[in-house]
Amino acid sequence: MKHKITQTLFDYWNAIRAGRPAPRRSEIDPGDIRRLLPYVFILERRAEDSYPFRLAGTGLCNIYGMEFRGHDMLATWADDCAETMRNTLDEVIRNAGIAMVEYTATTAEGSEVTFEMILMPLAHENGAITRVLGAIVPLEDVSWIGDRLLSRQWIDRVQLKDPELMPKSERPAQTAARRILRQRPPVRTVPFGNQLAQRPPLRGERSYLRLVKSSAGDQESA
Repeated sequence: MKHKITQTLFDYWNAIRAGRPAPRRSEIDPGDIRRLLPYVFILERRAEDSYPFRLAGTGLCNIYGMEFRGHDMLATWADDCAETMRNTLDEVIRNAGIAMVEYTATTAEGSEVTFEMILMPLAHENGAITRVLGAIVPLEDVSWIGDRLLSRQWIDRVQLKDPELMPKSERPAQTAARRILRQRPPVRTVPFGNQLAQRPPLRGERSYLRLVKSSAGDQESA
């Protein structure tokens, strides 16, 4: 893990699960991770090829200029990247593993930024693992994040990890949650249009981001 936010969320998740395959959704206290929340999301597996967002932080929504709640995570990727993401999420759900995803997004003008994503399993009250807790953070400090429309993204690397083999924090869960980078989420200052900028893909360019118009989705109380 390269970013303090993803590392801290993992420490909190790992402390809460207390040796179990995954913590329950009800055990995640938003107050404990309030500084992380702008970058945090929760997905729910509803079918073999459906992982809609149950929750998505304001920072994530501002980065992309849209409301993610209710949208399918897999629909935001195209072609081979969508297949890679589906397989990764399935692995997290089936085997209670941790996934680290590094990907690059670009604007229509060619500006690029690299992101780090962490994916961790969450259990329902009956113990069945049906949800994924995650966070997305940019690895570069670029001033235009939130001001320019990200029109394409592709996966650079996926790492699947066994949480039992990862370094563990000795601190209590609440202490781990407070060890967070003091950073404000990006604020969108220029409104985005309803449609993505369109241009033919560059030669050799990999799968691009497909965002769909926001629609009413499920609501989940924090």
